[in-house]
Amino acid sequence: MKILKFNLKLLVLCFISITFLLSCENDTTDIGANLIPDKSAGNIAYVDLVAYNVSNNDTIRADYKTLTKGLIGVYEDNIFGKSKASFSTQLRLSTSDEIKGSMQIVDSVVLSLFPEYNSSQSKVKQITLNPGTTSGIDTIKYITRYPITSFLGKTGSTMQLSVNKINTFLESIESKFYSNKTVTIGELLGTKTIGDSVISTSIRTSNGSTILEATTPGYYIKLDPTYFKQNFFDKKGSVNIADNSHFIQYFQGLRISPINEYSQFMFNFPVNKIKLIAYYRYKVNSSDSKYTNASYSFTMGGNYNTSLGEYNFYKRATASNEFLHNRDNPDKISGESKLFLQGMGGPSIHIKLNDSQLLAVKDSVQNKGWAIMGAKLKFYMTENFASKPNYIYAYNVTQKKFLPDLTNGYGSSYIFNPIYDIIGNPGYYTLNITKQIKDIIEKNLPNDEILVEMGDFLKNSSNAYLGYTKTTRAYEPFRLVFYGNKTAGDKQLRLEIAYTKN
Repeated sequence: MKILKFNLKLLVLCFISITFLLSCENDTTDIGANLIPDKSAGNIAYVDLVAYNVSNNDTIRADYKTLTKGLIGVYEDNIFGKSKASFSTQLRLSTSDEIKGSMQIVDSVVLSLFPEYNSSQSKVKQITLNPGTTSGIDTIKYITRYPITSFLGKTGSTMQLSVNKINTFLESIESKFYSNKTVTIGELLGTKTIGDSVISTSIRTSNGSTILEATTPGYYIKLDPTYFKQNFFDKKGSVNIADNSHFIQYFQGLRISPINEYSQFMFNFPVNKIKLIAYYRYKVNSSDSKYTNASYSFTMGGNYNTSLGEYNFYKRATASNEFLHNRDNPDKISGESKLFLQGMGGPSIHIKLNDSQLLAVKDSVQNKGWAIMGAKLKFYMTENFASKPNYIYAYNVTQKKFLPDLTNGYGSSYIFNPIYDIIGNPGYYTLNITKQIKDIIEKNLPNDEILVEMGDFLKNSSNAYLGYTKTTRAYEPFRLVFYGNKTAGDKQLRLEIAYTKN
């Protein structure tokens, strides 16, 4: 009886190996060729997998610890539905400025956001302010527009933003907030209509003299100077603005949010570059004959400014039925034909590689002279979204850690999650997991499951990864739809292994 059972197991293994080998192709490849000493051309084999969506309940941690960038906007499509993002932040007293004089006149207060932009695609408009009819020298204003790069939406769209005081205490940088938290909105302090480009302004004369240096490209939002005069400058000497411990409870923060629920774009911006500056004039004594110009720069985006990303998915009321079904009732046994991926706390993708077929690969490596050159997952898009993220990423969800290809790859030419070629637009994203597969095959490590997310891992100033949970996902506005493992044809999601055979 034992002999019979042994022969039956051997027969099953042989059948799996034959079936797997029949799925191999004779296409040559140089993927990972540097891993093999002879660098010879190899073959391609495929390993099946099960992939399905994981719901994150449309929420994500979105606070000081996770928001290196803020996200603002509204966007809707007929697959994922409608999403809205608002950003709230503390402001703190200046570290270098003080309220000068005994009398102040506040001329303007400007809140500035600086999204990343494409400097190679600028458009310049010239406006002659003062024609040099007698001198022959004109005074010219130059307005330069740069398209922002982290942008989800239709090119040419506009959006009206509001800036409000908030009446919710944002506590400290150790506080944990999630994106479904709401704040209480206070006074409206300003509005601004923005587009998909940031603006830099300079003023020069026609003979080359500079009157106004070019401003940093960004969104500049004018706030109510009267409000700041009455609620900040007039409070000079009071306990409310004596120090930050009192000030952050007196003035609890600002909220930047889209006004129009039907705006059609989202953008993100570095939190540490936000600026809030009040420009004013002052007198030391009432008898002074003139005012002196000064400015007061509040501390924004600093080491102690807490923040909150507030996201609303409107209960997915306008999302497609297929999206809702795959997110809420995923087929965890056999997988799906479509997979949905979204930042901001939207769905992730769970992947489990086929154990039996990996066993067949292991048998081929040990007994048939195979040498693994490379292994990758290719995620083909079903929709050609106009706005796409630069990256997707993945980690070992079984053991809650990085995949080894991220931290222990094969040199600078080997990239775990290559940037998407926006210009070439190949129609798929790639995750290279050669070391993960070689460890399973050659070192008998477990076939751990993988979770795929929107965005990329964050690094510190020394270019070291901060941790598998430290990513850009919390402020990624993008949405993608991929073909799943149930899709027939070349775009089916499966593991691709490049190998040579001795």
